[in-house]
Amino acid sequence: MLDPGRILVVDDDPLVRNSVRRILERDGLHVDEAGSVAEASRALAERHPDVMLLDIGLPDANGLDFLKMLAPDEDDVEVLMLTANGDHENKRRSFRHGATGYIEKPMDAPLLEAHVDGALLRRRKRRASRQQDKGLEASLSEARALLELLPWQMAEHLCSAWDLRHVETGTHVRRIASYTEVVAQKLGYTKLAAQELGRVAMLHDIGKIAIPDAILGKNGPLTDDEFRIMKRHPVEGAKMLSGVDHPFLVRAATVALCHHERWDGSGYPNGLRADDCPREARIVAVVDVYDALGQVRCYKKAWSEEQIVTYFREKSGLLFEAPIVDALFESIPRLEEIAATLPEPAGF
Repeated sequence: MLDPGRILVVDDDPLVRNSVRRILERDGLHVDEAGSVAEASRALAERHPDVMLLDIGLPDANGLDFLKMLAPDEDDVEVLMLTANGDHENKRRSFRHGATGYIEKPMDAPLLEAHVDGALLRRRKRRASRQQDKGLEASLSEARALLELLPWQMAEHLCSAWDLRHVETGTHVRRIASYTEVVAQKLGYTKLAAQELGRVAMLHDIGKIAIPDAILGKNGPLTDDEFRIMKRHPVEGAKMLSGVDHPFLVRAATVALCHHERWDGSGYPNGLRADDCPREARIVAVVDVYDALGQVRCYKKAWSEEQIVTYFREKSGLLFEAPIVDALFESIPRLEEIAATLPEPAGF
């Protein structure tokens, strides 16, 4: 059943208020009374009426001025003006300030009921529309949240794909994500921005899926021809991640393409030098090499921390941007803690 509605009658004449009350209560409506603007203000705050019947001539203020001054949270009230004066200017001002009806006294009961019924109907339609809008906004918010979460979930699921394909281990890409986050924060990234870059970094080597197993799993150095094939993986990764205009995938494609570029221009696939290579890719390049040097691979033994630090000192400002290397050095204690929690699986 519909709420019958609550009406506030604001008039300084108690006979008028009593007459209106009798007419509207006969229709099953709740009716409150106020004899002044002060009383009306309290009733609005405490009773939250659906419709206010407002007299223009009140003892403590002009009803039109009160209408104009209604607070924004009270503009949901339907206002019908009451007056013994059918002055055209008063009508114009009433409607300009938000009234939706104008009733002249003495009132005709059927006309009063029709005005109030119309006001209640408008009020209910507006309330239903707002509820519908809230429901739609909630649905849109949920959809936006899912869209934002999707690439993050995709990165996580690809960790499992790494394990199945034996391209790299899932722990490797998770270490890269965590290392990137730590180093990025040392470089001034916010925690959230660093986390987002970490997720992007998880996809940096996805292009290796396109490289033959015989090359990926080869024991010992690659031949020149094999290395030329291996060097295709940044381009292959960028292709896999391109084609969808999503910020996450756009960044991931850029990092995949550029993470083997070097500060001095000696990297691949495009020989980008210094700032020509996006900084996010330069950060991932440093942590990727750091992790690769410290882990056992089919083609090499793990390097000691001393060897790794020496290597980066020698290559700082040459292969790698110096401030990023400095941030790496500051992060090593934390990176070692992460590595201890994400070790390579036995036998890899």
